[in-house]
Amino acid sequence: MALPPAIPAESLGGAVRRPLPYGHIPPLPGIDAPTVGLAEPVRRVAPAISVCIAVRDRPALLVKSVRSILAGGFADYEVVIVDDGSSVPVQEGLAEAGLLADERIRLVRQRPSGISAARNTALRVARGRYVTVLDSDDELAQDGLSRIHEFLTRTRARWIYTDYEELASASGRVIRLPSYPSPRRMLWSVLIRPRLPFKHSGMTMERELLVGLGGYDEGTPIKVDVELVLRALANGVHLTHLAHPVVQFHRHGGNISRKRLAGLAVWYRLINTYSRPRIPGLALTMVSVRAVSELGKSLVTALDK
Repeated sequence: MALPPAIPAESLGGAVRRPLPYGHIPPLPGIDAPTVGLAEPVRRVAPAISVCIAVRDRPALLVKSVRSILAGGFADYEVVIVDDGSSVPVQEGLAEAGLLADERIRLVRQRPSGISAARNTALRVARGRYVTVLDSDDELAQDGLSRIHEFLTRTRARWIYTDYEELASASGRVIRLPSYPSPRRMLWSVLIRPRLPFKHSGMTMERELLVGLGGYDEGTPIKVDVELVLRALANGVHLTHLAHPVVQFHRHGGNISRKRLAGLAVWYRLINTYSRPRIPGLALTMVSVRAVSELGKSLVTALDK
């Protein structure tokens, strides 16, 4: 049986805008797209949460990620998957796993454009009030979406980050993240803390707020999550901490976060952009500290292999 075609990204019209100047929040544009694999017209529904996954060449891991979402008890969601030019379309693996029959799963395939462009495509396709990011090699805890939705409802937060479980080989541990009383305090922690005080996978944002900030910076090759969080904090957005492990993070050699040395140039730009130090030489000192930290983590990674 022939597979139903994935939606080409070109048919969605336009692209999410590049990040806008500091403090400028534009109105939300109209956002919508059809669902993959349905013979009848799509019902124009607005789920509470859109779980957004950008992927390239990880078909088996993607299937596990999607199944972890479907296994949860929360029902008011959709799954938006953007295939960023996989050598073998992820549509084939999803179909073989029997997942495309679920109308909550929506698939877009585009030419290889990079993680930021793929996440922006997912943002444009998403219909939920909130967007939950999930990396294609991570899995949601069974109560993940339920916990997120309950927390959003109770606190009226517009942007939350969560604890997570880190799995390596046969062992695992829960990573507890700090909370911050103000955006400025968290911004400085992101810049100087050796380990990031947030995890992007599992992060949930009000879609209108994220679009208003300009989406993901397609001019940033890596550390796109760091740039986005710093931009949000610089615009006064308060990130609220949900103290519960929502995501299971599998540590392996393909993790993008391991490309630490390549990210030092990006860190230099981010520190100069968002620290705005008044003390001469402070930015250079911060970059030097970050370089030592990234080098140390790279050595630890190499010794773990």
